Amino acid sequence: MVKYIFREVKKAFKTKMAAILAICVVGICLIANLAVMAFTLIYGSNIDGVLGSNVLAFATWCFPIPYIATIFLYGTYPDPHIKDSVTRNMSRTSVYLSEFFSGLIVSLVYMVIAFVVLLITTRIFHSDITAYDISLFVQNMLISVPLWIAGVSFGFMFLFIFESKKKAYICFFALTLVIPRIIMFFAAEPFEIPVFVMVRKILISQSFGHIPYIADPQRNVPYIICQGIIYTVISCIIGIISYYKKDRR
Repeated sequence: MVKYIFREVKKAFKTKMAAILAICVVGICLIANLAVMAFTLIYGSNIDGVLGSNVLAFATWCFPIPYIATIFLYGTYPDPHIKDSVTRNMSRTSVYLSEFFSGLIVSLVYMVIAFVVLLITTRIFHSDITAYDISLFVQNMLISVPLWIAGVSFGFMFLFIFESKKKAYICFFALTLVIPRIIMFFAAEPFEIPVFVMVRKILISQSFGHIPYIADPQRNVPYIICQGIIYTVISCIIGIISYYKKDRR
């Protein structure tokens, strides 16, 4: 199982998309800094320490990016009837979980890259960044981990449900981006439709949105952790069941 995991990790990083995603991560870090600088030039600010902290606060909205990116590095489910020296004695559950764990490793690598690049670029553009700003950002990043694990799990669930990557991508983005935005739109003022308000509470997007605001009473860390675990378990179960129903040759 370990050999399979690291084989898939190597395979993922050998794709052209891996380099493209790394460039995009660097680009987003630069954009975050340039956006704060542009805002300051237009509206002005003479508050010491505000620039670097604003960059890191802005960056917390990018926490979902690692799991969104990961799905592009993997294909749909492997043919269960084709065995090699690595997969010969592996069950479909083991194959699925190995793919999932390899995706987590890849996602973690991109998160670390984003973190390091963000700190370096923010330090270059804004020397006012403090140790407190960094520690607060790290804290928020760690809180988001259960949610992005769930995001990776959703991605593999769809990759194992559909033979077509296009269908998997469409369903993944519909579930993680489009549908949540629609729900949040109708749950907000002036609509505040009760059904949407209720459903909004269980959205991963909603939980991601609460993470940057420490004083927000709706920022419930134990709930965020439990939410990530529950969604991860449910999506893995659905993905494994779907894989057992496949009979591709």
